[in-house]
Amino acid sequence: MEWGTLGVAAVGALFGIGATVITDVLRSRREKDQQWTDTKRLVYVRFLTALAQAHSRMAIAAARGEVGPERQHAVHDAFHLDPQHSDAKSVLRELGLAAPDHVYRVALPLYEQLRKVRDLLASDGVTFETPEYKQAVQPFFQQMEALQRLMRDDLRPPSSRSTQSGMEQEGSIRLG
Repeated sequence: MEWGTLGVAAVGALFGIGATVITDVLRSRREKDQQWTDTKRLVYVRFLTALAQAHSRMAIAAARGEVGPERQHAVHDAFHLDPQHSDAKSVLRELGLAAPDHVYRVALPLYEQLRKVRDLLASDGVTFETPEYKQAVQPFFQQMEALQRLMRDDLRPPSSRSTQSGMEQEGSIRLG
């Protein structure tokens, strides 16, 4: 056997092994990224669901017509006692661990806005038609929608974020 043939075979084997190692590393990195994205998606959904359900439970408690301390306790219990054991405060803490800082900074005031809604609903004389309630609940739902858009953008692959953001900006320029 000639040395040239043997050298070419050795270089080919090294190239093949190197390509396999690189492919495995890239696949592993892609799988880790996908697992992290899946984790964030789960926390995002849990947080948005916890907020929406807490608001619904509080509204139901306030609509029962109780007054005084009974109403206050019913609304506060509705806020804190989630039958799925995922109250908004707990999931907010999960979000603080899993979400990027820019997402968490939007989520925190949203949670605080829900607490303002809770305090209003716990008050006697506040109904769903009261201007104070409307002034508190409207920003809550607007902030929730904005957070959902931000979360959706965060879950997009980096390659599609800039393209999609540009399309959204272009659409808002046309609409605005």
